[in-house]
Amino acid sequence: MTQQEERQGAGAGQRTAEFVAEGRQRLEDFADAQAEFWDRVQDSNRKWLDRFQTEATMAADFANKLTSAKSITDTANLFQNWTMKHVEMATEDARRVLSDTQEILAASARCWTKIGVGDGKGRGH
Repeated sequence: MTQQEERQGAGAGQRTAEFVAEGRQRLEDFADAQAEFWDRVQDSNRKWLDRFQTEATMAADFANKLTSAKSITDTANLFQNWTMKHVEMATEDARRVLSDTQEILAASARCWTKIGVGDGKGRGH
Protein backbone atom coordinates (compact mmCIF):
# COMPACT_ATOMS: atom_id res chain seq x y z
CA MET A 1 0.00 0.00 0.00
CA THR A 2 1.41 3.41 -0.92
CA GLN A 3 1.68 6.32 1.49
CA GLN A 4 -1.09 8.13 -0.36
CA GLU A 5 -3.43 5.15 0.05
CA GLU A 6 -2.53 4.93 3.74
CA ARG A 7 -3.27 8.66 4.22
CA GLN A 8 -6.58 8.30 2.38
CA GLY A 9 -7.49 5.31 4.54
CA ALA A 10 -6.51 7.20 7.71
CA GLY A 11 -8.54 10.22 6.56
CA ALA A 12 -11.59 8.06 5.90
CA GLY A 13 -11.21 6.46 9.34
CA GLN A 14 -10.99 9.86 10.98
CA ARG A 15 -14.10 11.09 9.10
CA THR A 16 -15.96 7.98 10.19
CA ALA A 17 -14.92 8.53 13.80
CA GLU A 18 -16.02 12.18 13.59
CA PHE A 19 -19.34 11.13 12.05
CA VAL A 20 -19.93 8.60 14.83
CA ALA A 21 -18.96 11.13 17.53
CA GLU A 22 -21.30 13.73 16.01
CA GLY A 23 -24.13 11.18 15.86
CA ARG A 24 -23.55 10.16 19.47
CA GLN A 25 -23.54 13.81 20.59
CA ARG A 26 -26.78 14.51 18.71
CA LEU A 27 -28.43 11.49 20.32
CA GLU A 28 -27.30 12.62 23.78
CA ASP A 29 -28.54 16.17 23.08
CA PHE A 30 -31.85 14.80 21.82
CA ALA A 31 -32.25 12.58 24.89
CA ASP A 32 -31.56 15.56 27.20
CA ALA A 33 -33.99 17.78 25.31
CA GLN A 34 -36.63 15.05 25.24
CA ALA A 35 -36.28 14.58 29.00
CA GLU A 36 -36.76 18.33 29.46
CA PHE A 37 -39.85 18.22 27.24
CA TRP A 38 -41.40 15.37 29.24
CA ASP A 39 -40.55 17.10 32.53
CA ARG A 40 -42.56 20.11 31.32
CA VAL A 41 -45.50 17.90 30.30
CA GLN A 42 -45.46 16.06 33.64
CA ASP A 43 -45.24 19.35 35.56
CA SER A 44 -48.25 20.61 33.65
CA ASN A 45 -50.15 17.40 34.40
CA ARG A 46 -49.39 17.72 38.12
CA LYS A 47 -50.68 21.30 38.15
CA TRP A 48 -53.90 20.27 36.41
CA LEU A 49 -54.46 17.34 38.77
CA ASP A 50 -54.09 19.72 41.71
CA ARG A 51 -56.57 22.05 40.05
CA PHE A 52 -59.11 19.25 39.56
CA GLN A 53 -58.73 18.21 43.20
CA THR A 54 -59.38 21.79 44.25
CA GLU A 55 -62.49 21.80 42.07
CA ALA A 56 -63.75 18.58 43.66
CA THR A 57 -63.16 19.95 47.17
CA MET A 58 -65.00 23.14 46.27
CA ALA A 59 -67.94 21.18 44.85
CA ALA A 60 -68.23 19.10 48.03
CA ASP A 61 -68.00 22.22 50.19
CA PHE A 62 -70.60 23.97 48.04
CA ALA A 63 -72.98 21.01 48.30
CA ASN A 64 -72.62 20.94 52.11
CA LYS A 65 -73.27 24.66 52.39
CA LEU A 66 -76.19 24.50 49.98
CA THR A 67 -77.92 21.74 51.92
CA SER A 68 -77.54 23.74 55.14
CA ALA A 69 -78.74 27.06 53.67
CA LYS A 70 -81.59 28.48 55.74
CA SER A 71 -83.05 30.95 53.27
CA ILE A 72 -83.25 31.96 49.64
CA THR A 73 -80.85 34.81 50.44
CA ASP A 74 -78.30 32.33 51.82
CA THR A 75 -78.74 30.18 48.71
CA ALA A 76 -78.37 33.17 46.40
CA ASN A 77 -75.20 34.27 48.23
CA LEU A 78 -73.77 30.76 47.93
CA PHE A 79 -74.42 30.72 44.18
CA GLN A 80 -72.96 34.21 43.79
CA ASN A 81 -69.78 33.24 45.68
CA TRP A 82 -69.56 29.98 43.72
CA THR A 83 -69.89 31.83 40.42
CA MET A 84 -67.29 34.47 41.36
CA LYS A 85 -64.84 31.77 42.46
CA HIS A 86 -65.37 29.91 39.18
CA VAL A 87 -64.76 33.05 37.12
CA GLU A 88 -61.49 33.58 39.04
CA MET A 89 -60.51 29.95 38.51
CA ALA A 90 -61.38 30.12 34.79
CA THR A 91 -59.10 33.15 34.47
CA GLU A 92 -56.31 31.28 36.27
CA ASP A 93 -56.94 28.25 34.05
CA ALA A 94 -56.62 30.33 30.89
CA ARG A 95 -53.32 31.77 32.12
CA ARG A 96 -52.08 28.31 33.02
CA VAL A 97 -53.03 26.87 29.62
CA LEU A 98 -51.13 29.64 27.86
CA SER A 99 -48.12 29.35 30.16
CA ASP A 100 -47.98 25.54 29.98
CA THR A 101 -48.38 25.56 26.22
CA GLN A 102 -45.62 28.14 25.85
CA GLU A 103 -43.26 26.13 28.09
CA ILE A 104 -43.99 22.86 26.29
CA LEU A 105 -43.56 24.42 22.84
CA ALA A 106 -40.29 26.07 23.91
CA ALA A 107 -38.98 22.74 25.25
CA SER A 108 -40.06 21.06 22.01
CA ALA A 109 -38.28 23.71 19.94
CA ARG A 110 -35.11 23.24 22.01
CA CYS A 111 -35.40 19.50 21.45
CA TRP A 112 -35.41 19.89 17.66
CA THR A 113 -32.77 22.60 17.71
CA LYS A 114 -30.40 20.42 19.74
CA ILE A 115 -30.50 17.67 17.13
CA GLY A 116 -29.73 20.11 14.36
CA VAL A 117 -33.13 20.51 12.74
CA GLY A 118 -33.67 24.06 11.58
CA ASP A 119 -30.28 25.40 12.64
CA GLY A 120 -28.49 24.78 9.37
CA LYS A 121 -26.41 21.99 10.91
CA GLY A 122 -28.71 19.11 10.04
CA ARG A 123 -28.02 16.78 7.17
CA GLY A 124 -29.29 17.91 3.81
CA HIS A 125 -28.95 21.63 4.59
